[in-house]
Amino acid sequence: MKPNLKYIFSVLFLLVTCSGFALKSQKENHRSKQTFFAESDTANWVYVLKDKKVKPTDVFVMKDGVLNITGVSNGYLRTKKSYSNYEINLEWRWTKKLGNSGVLVHIQPKDTIWPVCFQVQQKADAAGDIICMNGLWAKECTDSVKFTVKKLQASNEKPLGEWNSMKIICMKKTIKVYVNNVLQNNITGATASNGFVGFQNEGNPLEFRNLSITTIKTTKK
Repeated sequence: MKPNLKYIFSVLFLLVTCSGFALKSQKENHRSKQTFFAESDTANWVYVLKDKKVKPTDVFVMKDGVLNITGVSNGYLRTKKSYSNYEINLEWRWTKKLGNSGVLVHIQPKDTIWPVCFQVQQKADAAGDIICMNGLWAKECTDSVKFTVKKLQASNEKPLGEWNSMKIICMKKTIKVYVNNVLQNNITGATASNGFVGFQNEGNPLEFRNLSITTIKTTKK
């Protein structure tokens, strides 16, 4: 049977067109994906350090998607963008000895060494606690001294040198925290529902990687 050349060329044209569209979509998706902790990302952060003589990029070292915090001086780095209704996913580990650090959410304007924010603890044996810092509040925060909402479960952190995962969901006036896939905290009635996101340095070397910050779309009723 004589092949239908017109039909064959039509099929080939469709295949090439579809392939080109798929490649274009992949490239567009790649461009829209935000990259954190590459060397090129260094300028996209605000740095706050107690010792003003220390160069921030010597404390917060970004390379190949990993943030290495050397532990020199106290302070934090934060995003330049303010977020509301968002989900944070990340991994962290202690590199030399177990210590104290935290993820800062809903950081309010006017940077200080201890900013107005909610601190999601990564302190050894306390990862998942939430501290209401410098005036922020939540319904579950009843400790009038330390303003700390204790984690829900026993500590489930991994040993020194191993990577831990953390998910933080900030939705309206609630904050949920998962440590290594276990729900460790859930506060409601938060007195702030938006702000910057930061990562703390309290003098102990640690690393962060695989950071993503995703905005959660909400529907108005």
